[in-house]
Amino acid sequence: MPVVLLQYQTKLLGRIAAKLAQALPAIVAPELAINNRDRGDGGLVAEDIIVRCVEGGLGDVNSKEIEIIIFAHDFPERKTNLEERKNTIIAGVREFFVKEDFRGVTGFVWVMLMPTAFGEL
Repeated sequence: MPVVLLQYQTKLLGRIAAKLAQALPAIVAPELAINNRDRGDGGLVAEDIIVRCVEGGLGDVNSKEIEIIIFAHDFPERKTNLEERKNTIIAGVREFFVKEDFRGVTGFVWVMLMPTAFGEL
């Protein structure tokens, strides 16, 4: 169950960040999904992606206007082509910005793979 942290700067970006948060699961899920795996074991659909929105604050230093940090389990299949997966996510976010006529934003996508254990309550 990957988690996407979407941090954005200023109230002006709040509206676009809310729209981007809605779009991110469909952008991220296919790029982190591992073919021929069940959901919960590397197979993903958009409903499996959790998005958390955080507005930046006055104490932030060297931050970008939009920061997308993705935390996901480090399945070996994801590691082999992580740069390609990240680049496709970036292309999806850029496409979203063009569609929403919102250009010139500074930002990044950072995919962080790590050992994880998930369990529902």
